[in-house]
Amino acid sequence: MEKSVGVAGRREFLKGAAMIGAAAAAKCGMAMMPDEQKAWDKYNAMIIPRPEGLLEGEPVLQAPAPDSMGVAFAVTALANGFAELADNPAMEKPVRFMAEGMPLAGIDDRVLRVRMTDLRPGTRYWYRVGAAKLEHPVGYWTKPSEIVWGSVHSFVTPGANAPSHFAMMCDTHAAFEQMARTTKLYRKIGVPLVVWNGDVPNSLMNTKDDLVRNYLVPPENDGYAADTPIVLNRGNHDFRGVAANRLGEVMMTRLPGERRARHAALDRNFAFRMGDVALIGLDTGEDKPDHHPANGGFSRFTQYRQAQTEWLKDQFLRPEIANAPYIVAFVHIPIVELWPGANPGTVLEDYATWQKECADMWGGVLTANRVQLVLAGHIHRYRHDAATATRSWAEITGGGRGGSTYQTLVECKVDGGELLVRVHNVDKGGIAGEHRFKPRAVGA
Repeated sequence: MEKSVGVAGRREFLKGAAMIGAAAAAKCGMAMMPDEQKAWDKYNAMIIPRPEGLLEGEPVLQAPAPDSMGVAFAVTALANGFAELADNPAMEKPVRFMAEGMPLAGIDDRVLRVRMTDLRPGTRYWYRVGAAKLEHPVGYWTKPSEIVWGSVHSFVTPGANAPSHFAMMCDTHAAFEQMARTTKLYRKIGVPLVVWNGDVPNSLMNTKDDLVRNYLVPPENDGYAADTPIVLNRGNHDFRGVAANRLGEVMMTRLPGERRARHAALDRNFAFRMGDVALIGLDTGEDKPDHHPANGGFSRFTQYRQAQTEWLKDQFLRPEIANAPYIVAFVHIPIVELWPGANPGTVLEDYATWQKECADMWGGVLTANRVQLVLAGHIHRYRHDAATATRSWAEITGGGRGGSTYQTLVECKVDGGELLVRVHNVDKGGIAGEHRFKPRAVGA
């Protein structure tokens, strides 16, 4: 795997007071013009009270990789953001990271994003996030408040030496109370990573606040990803509304170093190890063809799927993926035909119940590389389609909000020399289904 380059997640070792002190020392060493002196005096005279309520909710860990971890958190005023990281729960000798962005840090009045880089795979770290409110006492001169720090949390980075354990939730559709039962369950189980496999919102996302409410501070789910990193794999509802193109302002994309230059545009596809399992994320896009009137002529999903096909082939050239005993791929819309006459996503009527274009482009690649399992959502019910003589992989869909169906949490864990998949019934409790998969014939 190419090493993640944390150009946007710069380390920052100087405290705010130290920076101000250095500036003051520089001032004493030179004469100032009267207007400059007045400006400087006004700047120093401004006292910014400690901002109360600056941090809104707990942080959301996201875009995990073996050597990096993203975190985003909501704020209530214009601020700069930080994360402090340590290899011990006492937070001794922490390393500080600044908000993403270069040459200017990504200051914002609603969401701050920080990338923690140069991490070790399969390692537990402790961290906390903080924010400094920004004021402008003189023109563009910016003065920060003291940093307001949140609570200490921890996470484990992915990697071949990480636990072979993760879960998938899908189709939460802004049903926040139901979603809370799901997030509490995976925290109780103790999975170190969750793939949120699409359809997070239920309706149009037209403002940044819509994004914040759905992904970052969903009601009744505070802290849902403070200790459990989330990998977002978009569904069709995640593409709807004028704010959909601003999703990266709230849910971070993958680092450029995770992919080859020719796949630069594919900034949400992921492929990494969790212990003995390789996780691969593929984006099925909308549930209607590009020429559907609802898309207004601006969608390019066929082209997008074709680009992902080449990306997918490249992942099996990476030794850590090719040699994984188990490979699980994630798609939002199923790529197995559910019944004769099922809408394949290529016709204008209604909406897709499966994605034929993706099945045609990706299915053979998955089989050629002996992938065992595809996890999907979209149809709002648990379903298992076994592998066949011509298809190496089974497909399991998770249940979601709505109708007589029930929400599921699909838990995957290597157990007894096999990949054990448990489908939890979140609404009624208990296990709705259980499946086991044997290791791949690596190197065959």
